[in-house]
Amino acid sequence: MHTEYFILGAGGHGKVVLDACVRNGRTVRLFDNNSSRVGEILLGHAIELQPVLTGSSFYGHLAIGENLTRRRLLATFDNQVLGWFTVIHPHSSVAVSAQVADGCFVAAYAVIGPDAIVGRSTIINHGAIVDHDCRVGECCHIAPNSTLGGGVTLGNEVLIGSGAVILPGICIGDGVRVGAGAVVTRNAPAGAVLVGVPARISL
Repeated sequence: MHTEYFILGAGGHGKVVLDACVRNGRTVRLFDNNSSRVGEILLGHAIELQPVLTGSSFYGHLAIGENLTRRRLLATFDNQVLGWFTVIHPHSSVAVSAQVADGCFVAAYAVIGPDAIVGRSTIINHGAIVDHDCRVGECCHIAPNSTLGGGVTLGNEVLIGSGAVILPGICIGDGVRVGAGAVVTRNAPAGAVLVGVPARISL
């Protein structure tokens, strides 16, 4: 059986993931469910309409920036693909003791520190820092230039906005959204929206 690799999602985030694959020398196909984009060329790759994946010989990567959409697609395709492959940009830094699960993306200049654990299908975007001993759940998005101090814990489907800072040891519940530039100084319950410096729950 011939094994192939695909990226699902040909938007802006898909372009970033594709660039990292090209730099890593990985041969991939590029799928999208928008038929109007079929045949467009993105970084030398023709966009294809997403095929039926049941019984396929594909490993996939969900290049979708929105956490809940990524979670839904995981549930839809988990039993239709051989597995999910992780993409780590060659200009990132991942500690040898860090654990990065299947389907994650680690962008250029991102840092994952010693003994950090990152759950599956999570995005560590450009310049983001996940420091030592952090625990990051599934389907999270750590946006560009944001920082998780040492020992931070994130639940699932958490969004940390661009440039936000989570102080060491803080615990963040499932589905929390932290606004760009916020500084989180205390634990946050599931579903909260945090903004400001210091960050407060937005009502």
